[in-house]
Amino acid sequence: MKIIQPLPPHLKDMLLRYERNGHLNMQASLLGKQSVVYKVQEYCLKVYTKRGKIGGELEGEAIMSMQSNRHVPKLYAYSPGHFILTEWIDGYNLRQYRKYFGHIPCNLIYDMLYSELQQIQSGYRDWDVIRYENLLWTREGNVKRTDFWLCEPAGPERKDMEEAVIRKINGVQAGDEAEVRGIQGYLFRHGLTASEVQRALEQFQSQVNESIIS
Repeated sequence: MKIIQPLPPHLKDMLLRYERNGHLNMQASLLGKQSVVYKVQEYCLKVYTKRGKIGGELEGEAIMSMQSNRHVPKLYAYSPGHFILTEWIDGYNLRQYRKYFGHIPCNLIYDMLYSELQQIQSGYRDWDVIRYENLLWTREGNVKRTDFWLCEPAGPERKDMEEAVIRKINGVQAGDEAEVRGIQGYLFRHGLTASEVQRALEQFQSQVNESIIS
């Protein structure tokens, strides 16, 4: 087990026992999933099953490498392929946020595109086409991502991928028809109305680009 942040002694001992006996992994495997999430006090314990072991190894490496990114939960400890322990995020995905609060997140498109850019700048990409579904918004309006098992190192393609996302950001902000249509399509598929989509675009296009390009 790799401990990244200080842990209460009882929690450290508990994780060491789990690592030795594998009991939680066996319990999770009975559910037929790749991983199971438990809330332990203010922490999030994600346990991987045999099916999810390889994905868990990749996720541990990715979330460790992206700790400087503000949309990544704080990592406390992990055992590659067995479990990760992060801060617990009380948040809502886009559909839940809209239903609970009655409106969309105030920086919706900004959060979507810049979290994607930050991830690529850290050297990781999603091998699956699903990206934004993994974003959660808190009551305070902060955006976090809690699922990184789809990530893999971007390798030599990182620079080209980064430039592509920057072009997307600039295109949407400038009102480029193709880029705007792509964002609109995604938001419509998630149940937003035409007025909500328009509001999200206006919010993003009125913002001054924040330079986070390293």
